Amino acid sequence: MAAGGIARQVKFGDFVADFDSFELRKHGIRLKLQHQPFQILKLLLQRPGQLVTREELRMQLWTGSTFVDFDAGLNAAIRRLRDALNDVADEPRYVETLPRLGYRFIAPVEIAAPSEPIAGPTTSGNGQAEQGVALRGSAVSAEPGSVLAIEQPKAWRVLWPWRLVAACLLVVAVGIVAIALRSSVFAKRSGDSRVYSIAVLPLQNLSGDPSQDYFADGMTDALITNLAQSKSLQVISRPSSMRYKGTQRTLPEIGRELSVTFIVVGSVIRTGNHVRVTAQLLDAARDRHLWAERYDRDLKDVLLLQSDVASAVALEVVGRLTPSEESRLKAKVRQVNPLAYEAYLRGVYFLYKWSAEDFNKAKDSFQQAIDLDPNYAQGYAGLGEYYEVAAFMSYVPPRDGYLQAENLLAKSLEIDSNSSLAHVLLGMIKLGVRCDRAAAEKELNRALELNPSDMRALDYRSYYLLEIGRTDEAIAEKQRVLKHDPVSLTTNSQLGLYFVLAGRPDEAIVQLAKTLELDPNDANTHFRLGMAYEMKAQYDRAAVEIQKAISLDKKPFSPRLVHLGALYARWGKRHQALEILGELRAMAKQRYVAPTGIALIYAQLGEKESALAWLAKAKGDDKPMDGPSRLLLTDPRFDGLRSDPRFKALEARIKPDLACPPF
Repeated sequence: MAAGGIARQVKFGDFVADFDSFELRKHGIRLKLQHQPFQILKLLLQRPGQLVTREELRMQLWTGSTFVDFDAGLNAAIRRLRDALNDVADEPRYVETLPRLGYRFIAPVEIAAPSEPIAGPTTSGNGQAEQGVALRGSAVSAEPGSVLAIEQPKAWRVLWPWRLVAACLLVVAVGIVAIALRSSVFAKRSGDSRVYSIAVLPLQNLSGDPSQDYFADGMTDALITNLAQSKSLQVISRPSSMRYKGTQRTLPEIGRELSVTFIVVGSVIRTGNHVRVTAQLLDAARDRHLWAERYDRDLKDVLLLQSDVASAVALEVVGRLTPSEESRLKAKVRQVNPLAYEAYLRGVYFLYKWSAEDFNKAKDSFQQAIDLDPNYAQGYAGLGEYYEVAAFMSYVPPRDGYLQAENLLAKSLEIDSNSSLAHVLLGMIKLGVRCDRAAAEKELNRALELNPSDMRALDYRSYYLLEIGRTDEAIAEKQRVLKHDPVSLTTNSQLGLYFVLAGRPDEAIVQLAKTLELDPNDANTHFRLGMAYEMKAQYDRAAVEIQKAISLDKKPFSPRLVHLGALYARWGKRHQALEILGELRAMAKQRYVAPTGIALIYAQLGEKESALAWLAKAKGDDKPMDGPSRLLLTDPRFDGLRSDPRFKALEARIKPDLACPPF
């Protein structure tokens, strides 16, 4: 058969493309290749050695009536094709990329005329071998640049639209994704306890409306939360993932920075009440496509969409979900009021902006979600989180704020007892406000049962362990948090502080120095590094770091001045300590300065009477979770005063003020 004739099979390398059955075979074994990548292969084989432009591919395979992100779809299809051919973009053997132009098939091509049938094994969709028939015939070479006329069978042209409809229905059907993905990239055997690391990069908002960013961010957050329910996945937290919004870094760079094996990328298109999510799973180190799918839902079924995407990604990575993981995902599947859901997402979006103005917008949005759907548990949890954070930051009166938060979180759990967010937030109220450690531990443990990779639950549990004096366990838990939040300045710096509080200054210095690589101008980290050096009696280095922290503060921060003054006194730098005392006394005329701080410097200078005089002015702090007077009861720098009856009387007076407020 001459070039330009009708070809139904084309041979190249070890492969045969059969256009009667739309199958790709290697050594007679049928390979799994989806329809779109196969169509691209067919177009490339029609014109071996010639450029097939991206525009040509779009016109033939992504018609004007198809609602899809073309660039993402084409890139995904090319990756699938290369995976099937075991080809790579950098050193291609078959498909060459011409940047910004298109693709070219560069391997020798032969036309295989159908004649002799030969028996050969094929593989079914689930990966099991089955008997089938492959065709072998006389081969006719095609010269580079020639055009192979490949006939598409009429029967396929008739059946293809109906097969497309069937395929779409299968994608959106509940449970079909799980069945289709049983042959996962890394099939997990029974009893395999490996944990796979994965990050979800911010989904792109392709709606053409920047005001819809909150919706794409909310869908990203939901996917992270759902994936975190699998104990086999170590999921990077929202704060670390969101750092890569609009990033120009490559996938291998992001993978190294986050220490992850897999990365999920994708997009969200929202038009009216219709939502489309396109998700791709990639091998981070190799920048290699592993899986991709598109999901279409009505907005009221958005929880089903989130569950389906998370299930598909988890199955593709680990091979299976445990019954408890499947049940947790299904438990979230319910219809929601679309307007209430949108209001909730806006609330989360504004809350995480951390400004007084946006806090008010967050409150209004959460309240709107509740008004629109009084049975929407997440709406109550969101408003409860607002009040808890606002009370902590004194945006609202603390007592009133914590009470409101407690009531709202209880209401959320009344509607949905499986809300890990509500359990976490309620746990912190039990610990810091109610002083009920047993109840706090119960709530935090329940949150982790529901969501094993919930970074916030892990973080708050580490704080709980620190609060009750189990410092080594607190550090271990904080290190788990860091695996989920590796590029977080706050988490890295707090781990250094935990080392300081545990009396492990060498580890603290290493951790805090690494943290300063993330931000060399972080005041908290410099201050904590100074504390670590002070523990090693390296006072010169300690003073430099604490002075740096003070200089980086936007306004005078008296506790750090107190610490520097006490350091100078302990170091024997009396003159410098007295200078700081003068500065603190002057500051006290303008704003509140804890008397215990000034007393501490006098105590370190050995001026017992002055120290006791300032301690007599001390009283309980209004913030039970963060009171300077609390130091009086435990700080060893006051040990020289403890035998004095006046100090004992002061301890007895302050202790009741530090108890939890009588709600």
